[in-house]
Amino acid sequence: MDTEDQASERGSLMAFEMDCERQSSSADVTAGNIARTYSPIIDALSAHVALIDCNGTILEVNKAWMRYSDANGNCDLRYGIGSNYLDLLDGIRCCAGGGEKELEDASMARKVAAGLRQVLSGKLDKFQIEYPCNSPTERHWFLLTITPFPGAEQIKAVIAHEDLTPLMRANEELLRQSAQLACSFSNTVEAIALAVEKRDAYTAGHQQQVVKICHAIGCVLNLDEHRLRGLLLGAQIHDIGKIAVPIDILGKPTKLTRPEMEIMRSHPENGFEILKGIDFPWPIAEMVYQHHERLDGSGYPRGLSGEEICLEARIIAVADVFDAITSHRPYRPAKSYEDGIAELSAGCGRIYDAAVVEAFLAHLQNKVKQDTEHSPN
Repeated sequence: MDTEDQASERGSLMAFEMDCERQSSSADVTAGNIARTYSPIIDALSAHVALIDCNGTILEVNKAWMRYSDANGNCDLRYGIGSNYLDLLDGIRCCAGGGEKELEDASMARKVAAGLRQVLSGKLDKFQIEYPCNSPTERHWFLLTITPFPGAEQIKAVIAHEDLTPLMRANEELLRQSAQLACSFSNTVEAIALAVEKRDAYTAGHQQQVVKICHAIGCVLNLDEHRLRGLLLGAQIHDIGKIAVPIDILGKPTKLTRPEMEIMRSHPENGFEILKGIDFPWPIAEMVYQHHERLDGSGYPRGLSGEEICLEARIIAVADVFDAITSHRPYRPAKSYEDGIAELSAGCGRIYDAAVVEAFLAHLQNKVKQDTEHSPN
């Protein structure tokens, strides 16, 4: 049997535990009351908002949170108030053999739980992540933001889920329209290139070779996808102005006379006049106008120099010269790659853009290396 002292000690311990429970319950009530004082503020927000304490317990949610919960078959009459948000996240685990969506949900829950713990511990001022929330019939996107809650001892963080679905759908539609527009521009350029090809097969073949060289240079220079696309379209029709040059001059097997040369040299300006009225999202007309300009001002038709010449035109100029030297011409046979490299090297930094020449030479060296590695022993 217990002694009187033991009974007294056990009674004191029970009284202490009951007092702790009352204090904890009182603290929870106090925290809840304090959280509810912010209800008018968070109810005015469109995001789904929850206020939580230092342990991750949900103290209050706003009306947007409740409406979203109801719309998704809510069974919790308190909308999660009193539940521990961290426990909910930690409970999202992927079972063995789970599908791709289950894996993604479990991974996202781990990231959010880690971010919330860092915010609660003061290691992060903000945690933010976008995530999909799709139903069998619809796609939705949300932005989750977790931030500390200053000025209230019991409330430690704010969790906000902002519905990005209208914005993402608008963005998708914009991307679709942009892709459609880019396709239209591409089709326009292809139609123009086809017109050149029907008239002069040599010029068309030359333009396609220039496109390949420009693509290689653009990749070495790390041009972004949009700018590279514009460069290639410009290269594809850089000699469009030759459509106004008489075919007997284009195909003349002997050296051109001075008047004939003047007519030939008019093709950049002719090309500009043809293209200037088309509202491309790239400076296509200027690429065509400038591709015979040179860094030192010795080019034509305007005698531009240095940075006055757009980068795309400087790239096309290098590609144009190299292919012209190494391809068959009506008045002479093709010269060697070494002759083309010698011309570019001699004019590097003076006539031709040094970075562009170096990028092309690097491409050639890499191509030779790859060909060597893949050649049979």
